Amino acid sequence: MVTLLLLAALHVNTQVEHDFLSEKTGGEVYVQIDLAADAVREDAHRVPVNAVMILDRSGSMHGMKIERAREAARALVQALGPEDRFAIVDFSNRARVVVPSTAATLDAKANALALISAIQPGGGTNMSAAFDAAAPQLSEGRAHGRVDKVFVASDGQANQGISARPALLRLARQDFGAATVSTFGIGDDYDEQFMTQLAVQAGGRARYVSNGADLPQAFALEFSRAAKAVAHDVRLDVRPFKNVRVIHVVGFGAGSVRLPDIAAGEERRVLVKLAAPPGRGTAELADIELTYRDARGADQKICATALAQYTADAVKLDAQKPNQITWQAAMGEMADSAQNALRYQAANEPEMARKEQARVAQIAAQAAAAAPAPAAKKLKERATLYDARLSASGAGRQSERKALSADASEESTQAVAF
Repeated sequence: MVTLLLLAALHVNTQVEHDFLSEKTGGEVYVQIDLAADAVREDAHRVPVNAVMILDRSGSMHGMKIERAREAARALVQALGPEDRFAIVDFSNRARVVVPSTAATLDAKANALALISAIQPGGGTNMSAAFDAAAPQLSEGRAHGRVDKVFVASDGQANQGISARPALLRLARQDFGAATVSTFGIGDDYDEQFMTQLAVQAGGRARYVSNGADLPQAFALEFSRAAKAVAHDVRLDVRPFKNVRVIHVVGFGAGSVRLPDIAAGEERRVLVKLAAPPGRGTAELADIELTYRDARGADQKICATALAQYTADAVKLDAQKPNQITWQAAMGEMADSAQNALRYQAANEPEMARKEQARVAQIAAQAAAAAPAPAAKKLKERATLYDARLSASGAGRQSERKALSADASEESTQAVAF
């Protein structure tokens, strides 16, 4: 059963994997939620951005790492338009506000570029102090119709202040609220698990730039996405009906999650796995609510209900074959398992990591067995690539681990054409 809804420039399509469930056994089923934003003309009005950059200048950032971070800060400043605001915070043992929140005038940008050039590394890594210092700057630049965006460039090796990763993540949620946070991992020793979680929980992207020379471009591209925002602070709430259980939201885990922001021309595809009990008549599975703020800063809400039908007709049940939703779910589940394997590798639990790596191949093999040749090929190719990259990561290639962590996070909501 399909429901199509259209609101402003964001299109949302909700579809259940199968139309029928068994009256005797119920079963598991995926709900696919597609979000697509219209492209905009090149001359369309861009969304003003309230940008706060947090720059790590601790001792571990010495050498080329701090120079790349300075270049990224310059790229951000140069990308700012006259309607934007910005602030820059750097940190080592303590945090300091290098540039207080200000309108992005030519004079302000020139002053910021001079201050960026003077940033030098040294000391410990007090990321919690940086979050606390950035929060008032973010509030100062906030205005209706302006997108709040935080950029964090760091190796993520917090060792002073609040250094426990779960506590740091909670602090970021508290300090930054609904702002989107994007992270940029610098160096092969950066904490990719923490930096990825920091971005994912705040609707942003985690990026690892293996070639430091590409870091300024990555910053500029991420700023451009913010300026083309169609939907930000995107939240998905899955509310199952009585006795229906949300197994997980692929790529996220819980039933209520924050999704990545959506820029003009972008698509996202989210899979929700549900377990339904036996029953008769209409199978009411879950209410799905999507809330977001549009490009004008107005709150929007889209609601849909995932439905199927119970049947005792074995012919109808047997006729339900795996389909594009099944294969898309397999892609997302593989990305999930790849991320789990990376977490176990980082935690020095190689046996559990190998089990998750094996699960990637199992998911692909099971889905490919019932798929037409083109879909089977894509599934197997993705599994082979994950296997190779996980093997390289497990053998100690840190750069592969960092890159795969960022890629798998992005691929969990990436629409695949089968």
